[in-house]
Amino acid sequence: MIIDRKKIVLFVLKLLVSGGLLAWLIVKVNWADVWSQLERLSLRQIFLYIAVLLVGMTVSSYKWRALAGFKGLQVTVADCFRLYLTGSFLNNFFPSFIGGDTYRAYQLGKRDGRYSDAAASVVMDRLTGLIGAMILSVLFAMLNWRVIVSHQVLLGIVSMVALALVGIAALGPIMTLPLWERLTRFIPKKALEFLLALHEYYAHKGMFFRALGLAVLFSLIGLGLQNAVIFWALGIHVGVLDYLSVIFLISIVSSAPVSINNIGVQEWAYVTFFGFFGIASSSVIAVSIVIRVLQMLVSFTALPMYLKGKK
Repeated sequence: MIIDRKKIVLFVLKLLVSGGLLAWLIVKVNWADVWSQLERLSLRQIFLYIAVLLVGMTVSSYKWRALAGFKGLQVTVADCFRLYLTGSFLNNFFPSFIGGDTYRAYQLGKRDGRYSDAAASVVMDRLTGLIGAMILSVLFAMLNWRVIVSHQVLLGIVSMVALALVGIAALGPIMTLPLWERLTRFIPKKALEFLLALHEYYAHKGMFFRALGLAVLFSLIGLGLQNAVIFWALGIHVGVLDYLSVIFLISIVSSAPVSINNIGVQEWAYVTFFGFFGIASSSVIAVSIVIRVLQMLVSFTALPMYLKGKK
């Protein structure tokens, strides 16, 4: 058996990041306060959160179906929802979301043997989701600019997100220039395939902006409203604009592949960003715990579907 040392080293580094951040949280957070926060949660509020979670997943299912249909792949919204849920279930056992995405691409592609097209739709689904969150983070940061500029961490991250959006917007025109042919010689094959897949969607702006619109809608529901339900359930009060100016940034920071399933990074972002508004670390850690646990429990409802698919 061939051992991929790079993957092992990368896994160890991610493990160290997660472990280090968790150790920081253990020392920083008053866990008795966390427990008292969690005791406020009612069954009615849990069901409300799950309902919002499922609505968000439905929006994403519509988006992925549109992206797959653009590639000529025939799939229903119900199938996309089922694969989303099963992918989320598998992510509980992989060190990153790649495991679930790989499963989605394989299950979609195996029907007609069109694995590359299926993978392209999954990558574009993931990318448009990220871009949607980036757009909202920059928009609400601009609306709340007095607060953002007063905190260097927030200002730095928002600035990087804004620059990344400019780069993404410029990518399409750049790939139509004669210079692009020369640049492709220096781009790794996998990265080039990814860029070409992105450009194919971008070239058909109707499809691209439809997917982007659904991505923004998902971010508002699946990130903004979902978290807001738990904040409300736990009695945590924060200004609407303050909340919106950081909640999407937290999702972007948490998606960085520097830890195991963003464990530690997500919690650090909650504590740091909401700490700027005077929210206690124990309160936002309680939010993060509730969200992790409920998402995991919902994803486990896909276990029968996964076992059936293996047969």
